[in-house]
Amino acid sequence: MLAANAQDQVLQVGLGEVVPSPLQPRRQFTEEQLAELVESIREHGIIQPLIVREVDGKYELIAGERRWRAAGKLGKENVPIIVREASDRDVLEMALIENLQRENLTPIEEAFGYVRLRKEFKMKQEEISRRVGKSRASVANIMRLLELSEPCQEMLVSGGISMGHAKVLLSLKDQEVQTRVAQDIERRSLTVRQTEKIVHNILNPKEEAPAKKTVSPVLEPYCHRLTKQFGTPVTISAKGAHGTIEISYSNRSELVRLLEIFGMDASEL
Repeated sequence: MLAANAQDQVLQVGLGEVVPSPLQPRRQFTEEQLAELVESIREHGIIQPLIVREVDGKYELIAGERRWRAAGKLGKENVPIIVREASDRDVLEMALIENLQRENLTPIEEAFGYVRLRKEFKMKQEEISRRVGKSRASVANIMRLLELSEPCQEMLVSGGISMGHAKVLLSLKDQEVQTRVAQDIERRSLTVRQTEKIVHNILNPKEEAPAKKTVSPVLEPYCHRLTKQFGTPVTISAKGAHGTIEISYSNRSELVRLLEIFGMDASEL
């Protein structure tokens, strides 16, 4: 095991002698996430030593990068360390598991962490859930977030959409459609229930289509594409060179949404 234990020798070294690991799976550390740790270290010091390995005359972090960064913000000259012998594989596995257990990763960072454990360490979901202390269902649901389009993932990280919205969007396999609906959620501050209705209409366009309407086989693909784009049933009727495009809606909220898609102010409705 690479974790600290009672028999370990704790050394005090200069802060500058310790360097972050290029294998660190965490993508970013925000000021807000470090603030609480900075205050704790200011009051109590670094209680748990950093775990490091020797690389090219420096001490490369295996675990404890947040503590190291917080110590730097406080201007500390020295930090406590425990030196371990560890391969790149050991370092990556421990760093991943430490992050997934203890830190407030974004859902997307968490998902990438689970995928790396599965692919690079051949772990099954049962083992991953045991190692990080979460249920198998929770691990599986987080991993599924990587099926979202990149814009959807970015909106989830930034708070434009919630985890509840994300779970609903996963019902849509077309990532372009996912993105359009997510943008609509963010623009109009749609609830999860409203999003469920939109997604339901996209997945079941025939359910609410006007009765006794027949569509030319030539026009049917265009009806389908428009239905997906607008999130509500669309039919095209043609007679010679003339015809109509009919967009259906089932409530005021859907009407407002459609009008806003066309750039119209629906605030007076």
